[in-house]
Amino acid sequence: MRKLAFFRLAYRASRWLRERLTATGLVLGALTVLAGTFGLDTQANLAHMLFSIGTCFLVVDALGVTVLRLRAPRLEARRHLPNFVTVGESAKYRVEIRNPGPKPARTCELAEELGQPWPSADALAGFREAVATNRFDRRVGYPAFVDMLSRLRGVEIGRASVPRLLPGQRTVVDLAVAPIARGLANFPRLSVVLTGPLGLVETRVPVAVGKGKLPVLPARAPVELPPVATHRLLQPGGIALAQHVGDSEEFRSLRDYRPGDPLRSIHWRSFARMGKPIIREFQEEFFSRHALVLDTSAPYPFAPAFEKAVSMAAWLIACPRDAESLLDLVFVADRVHRLTAGRSLGNNDVLLRVLATLVPTSADSIGPLLTTLERHADQVASIIAIFLCWDDVRRKAVQRLLARGIRPTVLVVETRSNSADADDAAFTGILRRIVVPPADLPVLAR
Repeated sequence: MRKLAFFRLAYRASRWLRERLTATGLVLGALTVLAGTFGLDTQANLAHMLFSIGTCFLVVDALGVTVLRLRAPRLEARRHLPNFVTVGESAKYRVEIRNPGPKPARTCELAEELGQPWPSADALAGFREAVATNRFDRRVGYPAFVDMLSRLRGVEIGRASVPRLLPGQRTVVDLAVAPIARGLANFPRLSVVLTGPLGLVETRVPVAVGKGKLPVLPARAPVELPPVATHRLLQPGGIALAQHVGDSEEFRSLRDYRPGDPLRSIHWRSFARMGKPIIREFQEEFFSRHALVLDTSAPYPFAPAFEKAVSMAAWLIACPRDAESLLDLVFVADRVHRLTAGRSLGNNDVLLRVLATLVPTSADSIGPLLTTLERHADQVASIIAIFLCWDDVRRKAVQRLLARGIRPTVLVVETRSNSADADDAAFTGILRRIVVPPADLPVLAR
């Protein structure tokens, strides 16, 4: 915990400097500090003169940028964020800027200040083991901390140049988005960046704009699967079970009341119009339904096997399907969820947005997940299960499905190659192991 608190303090100090000094200013500032260190003894060398010159340059530019900040008008803006972005696919969004004040606004740059979630100590420890590439990274951990912060932000936003705006004038600028990790990017603040006359110091003036959020969908990892059955099955509760609980069937026609008909089936509008009870007739529904089960029992956020499993699930969700079929996504978050897409119940984007914000759960979450799978297995035509390990609990659950005549497709995503057990011979043709290197996550710029 002490190390994590120190990391947060160091990162905030580093960000404070990067938000107030340009690249040239950072170099000059480092040289000034170095000169001041070697120039403590003014009789030994002339380094103190370099320290004085560097300090004067920085102070003069800081005074100049302070004057610019006091005279800068307050701008108004409106973001036009896309519905979502996908990891690895660059995108852009537009920002409308208006100068409502009586003074003209000088040329400046527009910069987003993204919300920054902070990791826990346990999450950082596991992530450090996954991304550390050398002894320093593994022992110290600060580079992994910076890397994890970038992934928690979700995206990186470039700056955009804003032209000079006269009073009441508006303009539109485009900002580039680089999605780097799935999640939900927060846009709490927007600022214009003013640079001093010497180009060393800069300041940020907040822009009046509302907050925004941008879902970052996971990358899609292709998966080779055997042909999937598409036969139709009776859904006893009707299609309404795809979104909520309750008996429901597809409406077929209206008819006269017969003794014994339930009152809830009366069509009250027809009753009022015709003066006699009219009953709604329904028919049971038959349609093709498929289940995608995603194991979320990962040890820490951004675990390579977990991210690979989510990417595989994203690819399976995005695959084209028959218009008359449904896809159930079964996973564990705060509880077991069973979300359905297809047949006007929702499109694939809904399920992909869920995958974007999915977080690891504890190891014992696999029990409720498998229980839900077995309870609804008779309603689906096919099952694809993506597991993060292959243990006795998962093996026995698959054996029970096979005993009921249900043949699922099981994909086991692991970080190390495990030799097949002797008992795995019974799962030939349905079990496939996928090995993900421990450092499979892409290395981000630090």
